[in-house]
Amino acid sequence: MNISKHFNHSMKLTACLGVCLGVLLLANPTYADTSQAQTSSEPTATATASSSTIDSPVPSSDSDSQTTTVDQPNENAKSQTVESSNEQPTAPETDDSSSEQPVPADHSTAETTTTSSSTDNRSDADTATSTTDSPADSSGDTPDVQPNDSQATPADGAQTTTDQSSTTGPSDKDQITIDGINQSTDPAIKQSSNNPLINFLTSITSGIAASVIYPLVASRQGAQFISHFRTLLSPNRWDVSQNWADLDQKYNPDYVKTYYTDAQDWYDNRVQKQTWEVPFADGTGTARATYLKNGDSKKTIIYGQGWTTEPEGMGRISKMFYDMGYNVLMPYTRGQNSSDGEWLTFGDKDKQDWVNWVNKIDQTNGQDSQIVLYGQSLGADTALQYAGQGNLPSSVKATIADCGFSTIPSLIYHLYTGAANSLNSITSKIGWNLNGSIPLVPFDQLLTAMNGINKLVQGFSLDDVSGITAVKNSKLPTLFISTEDDTFIPDTETETMYNLSASTDKKLWVLDGHVGGHASASNAVQDYMKNIEDFLASAMNQSSSSSDDQLNVPATNKVAA
Repeated sequence: MNISKHFNHSMKLTACLGVCLGVLLLANPTYADTSQAQTSSEPTATATASSSTIDSPVPSSDSDSQTTTVDQPNENAKSQTVESSNEQPTAPETDDSSSEQPVPADHSTAETTTTSSSTDNRSDADTATSTTDSPADSSGDTPDVQPNDSQATPADGAQTTTDQSSTTGPSDKDQITIDGINQSTDPAIKQSSNNPLINFLTSITSGIAASVIYPLVASRQGAQFISHFRTLLSPNRWDVSQNWADLDQKYNPDYVKTYYTDAQDWYDNRVQKQTWEVPFADGTGTARATYLKNGDSKKTIIYGQGWTTEPEGMGRISKMFYDMGYNVLMPYTRGQNSSDGEWLTFGDKDKQDWVNWVNKIDQTNGQDSQIVLYGQSLGADTALQYAGQGNLPSSVKATIADCGFSTIPSLIYHLYTGAANSLNSITSKIGWNLNGSIPLVPFDQLLTAMNGINKLVQGFSLDDVSGITAVKNSKLPTLFISTEDDTFIPDTETETMYNLSASTDKKLWVLDGHVGGHASASNAVQDYMKNIEDFLASAMNQSSSSSDDQLNVPATNKVAA
């Protein structure tokens, strides 16, 4: 009887722990869905340049060489650029370029100049440690690898320049997988005890915690609850003023205020909205979207929705693309807003639904249709996952991924670590150091339990929605965007995806300083539009090497799979 009472008390305690863990993981005040984040209380390391941009290809299948150009900003520079091509040069190249703000007067800002130096002829073996593919490596078994001799000394006299302003690069923690955690020897990842009895107990408590957290994250009702709860904690988080509330002066907050105030009125009152529908790819329901037609334009942005992102927030941002001359289609993912479905699939099933969205756009715009895939946060990974399917219509030209996750296990690890550190700030006051773990809920067991629930409910593994896998399979021109002050999905995850991307026309742009936290790069309107316009000017003129070169324009929408 006493054992039964103790067991019941333990279960109640564990359930409370699960709820507390859910709140710690999901009510993080540094997170915002579309650019309304509060920034971390800790100052972000800033540099002379306000952002960094890197263009670099991966070596083609018949070449082991890689060319990278690093643009070091001068004292007043606003951006840092690294460009490269897929061709193997016979000598190091030096590329002098200038970067200006958007040409229209309304978008103007300080002129910037960059100087460049290059590195080339690096072998595949010399790539960053984050490019490891094996489960053991991706699970975080080994520390970051220091550059070897061949990295330190460029071949054939190539000039190497170290960027002193860059932040800490990606690590093995950005490549964690479900398959890899059980093989990991990293105590930060493999936290479960070797004691069978303790291990059995924590497997139960971790399962209970996962059963509380998973529905909050993945179900329609749970995600809505979390969104309302966070709005209760921060009532103004969706207010347009959050776009410039914590923006460094170098990003021109006065201009941002003017732009987004007008954008809010434009979306609410001036632009005409259409509601589009396509069937789910598996035939289980209907996906819905808001379509903003831009005159006779044949160019369209498909705007992937983030987790709990409100249409109004997407609408303000969509004005930038509209001003660039694009139609904008904003599909709502399964389980969110007006689309059917009770579960969010993290892009796994949405990427199939995007086949039908692309078909509908091509049907509407005809043979001249041009499509760019775009998204922020979860929406970025949906765009990447669609692009990674291959055999795309020739109308699909490029991908823009703003602050997507590298893998869901890596994202959960960063959130878990943040929750553990927050809890440790309390327990340490009584001399209890948690060492990066949460009592009774080891990270590896929590992750395994959440994956088990996901498989049971939705039929796929969390490893199946990997941003890393997607970028390895896509050769579309891709622009990767993030901010250094993103404490929800660290910018290192974006950098990891950039490093592993198979695209031969790719660019990494990371904004430094105070921008606004997660999914906040679009707050810096002038720089955002300038970088995207420059990227698309090149990408839209190229044929996709992953395309089937046949524009599919069906007479009616069809189920994709």
